[in-house]
Amino acid sequence: MSRRWLAWIAVPLAMACLAACGRGNAPGATDGPPLGQYRAVLSVAGGDLPFGLELAREDGVLVAWLVNGPERVRVPDVRLDGDRLTMQMPGYSHRLVARFFDARFEGTVEFLRPRGVIKSVRVVAMPGQAWRFFPKPGAEPMDFSGRWAVTFSDDEGHDEAAIAELSQQRHEVTGTVLRASGDDRYIAGEARGDTLFLSRFDGGSAYLYLGRLGSDGILSGDFHSSSGAHKTWYGRRDPNARLEDPAKMTALKPGAKSLEFTFPDLDGSLVSFPGGQFADKVVMITIGGSWCPNCHDEAVFLGELLASRRDRGLEVVQLMFEYTPDFASASAAARAFAEKFAIDYPVLIAGTTVDNDVLKKLPQLEKFSAYPTLLIFDRKGTLRFTHAGFSGPATGAHYDEQNRELSALVDTLLQERG
Repeated sequence: MSRRWLAWIAVPLAMACLAACGRGNAPGATDGPPLGQYRAVLSVAGGDLPFGLELAREDGVLVAWLVNGPERVRVPDVRLDGDRLTMQMPGYSHRLVARFFDARFEGTVEFLRPRGVIKSVRVVAMPGQAWRFFPKPGAEPMDFSGRWAVTFSDDEGHDEAAIAELSQQRHEVTGTVLRASGDDRYIAGEARGDTLFLSRFDGGSAYLYLGRLGSDGILSGDFHSSSGAHKTWYGRRDPNARLEDPAKMTALKPGAKSLEFTFPDLDGSLVSFPGGQFADKVVMITIGGSWCPNCHDEAVFLGELLASRRDRGLEVVQLMFEYTPDFASASAAARAFAEKFAIDYPVLIAGTTVDNDVLKKLPQLEKFSAYPTLLIFDRKGTLRFTHAGFSGPATGAHYDEQNRELSALVDTLLQERG
C-alpha cells in the first residue's frame, strides 16, 4: 500500500474525528443519538471503508438501513439502550456494537470467520453526513465507466479472473465485480482525477477497492476486505470479457450419477437424499452457507421458483456449510438465514467451510469451487445440470439471463416423466 493511497483515504476520517472531538461539549453530545443519516466507516488495513447508515422508526420500532449506491438493506434487529447501539445483521452472524459519545457512534463490527473465530473491526458513524469517501468533489474525474477484464492477485501469487462493470455520473461511481463464484454485490464510491474509490458493506462481507487509471488504459490498485485479505488488481476495458462457464466448474466422479447423503435439519431430524420425499421429483440442491452473500441472493430466486413450481413436482434442498463445527451454533446461523427469506424447504447442516469438507461430506463430487453451487437432479435422481456461483441483482442483465436459463431448464425437467 503506497503512502499516497493512505494519504487519500485518511483525510476524510481525520476530518470527521476533528469535527466530532470539537463538539464534545455541544448540546447534541448529551441529547442522545439522533435518528437519520450517518456516514459510517470501517477501519481496514487499506484505510477507510465507508458505507451509508440510516436509523429510523417504523411504527415506533427502531430499524436501520445499510446503503451502498442504489441498494438499501433493511436491518430489523436494532436496539438502542441509552447510548449503546447493537445491530444484528440480517441473515448473518455478524453484529455491530457501538456507543454514542462526542456526537458520534464508535465501536466495532464483529465478523464471524471460519472455525468460529470472531474478528472485530472498528467502526465510526457520524450523523448528518451523506458523503461517502470525500465531503466535496475533487479533481475533474476521468471516465471509469464500462466493462473491465480484471485480474486479482493475492499475496501468495494466486490469480483470479473477474469482470468489473461500472457506471459513472460525474464523480459518483457504482457497479459490481463479477467473479466465477458470483458477484461482489453493490459497490459504490467516487472518482477523483485518475483515482477510483469504491466500497461495500451490506451486513455480510465488507470490501474496499482503490484504483488508478494510467495513461496506458490500465486500471490498477488494491483490494482489502474486513477479513484482512489483501489483493492487488489490474484490468483493461473489454466489452467481450467472459468468465469460466459456471456449468463446468463442478462435476461428479466418473461413474457417479447422483449424490447420496443424510444430514440433520435445523431441529436435528435426519433427512436423506435420494428417495423418500424426493422420489419422482425434480430436485435442486444448493451448497452454501449463511455467511455467503451470493447465497442470500440465490435464496430469493429459489424461493420464488419453488413457489411457482412445487405443485408440478419441484423440490429444493439447502446444504449449509457453516463457519463453526458446533451444531447449535451452525443451526442458529442457518436458522437466521432461513427466517430472513421465509424458507419453507429443507435446510440441512452438512459441514464446515474448512479442510475440503464439502468433498468429504459429498464424496461423489470430484471437484467443488464456489459457494453457492447448485446441482439439479431429474425425477430419476440423476444429476443433469450444475451451476457454480450466483450472479445477484447487482449484475443487472446477467442476473435476469441466469434466472431465465435456470427456470427454463427446470421447466424442461419437470415435463419429463420417469
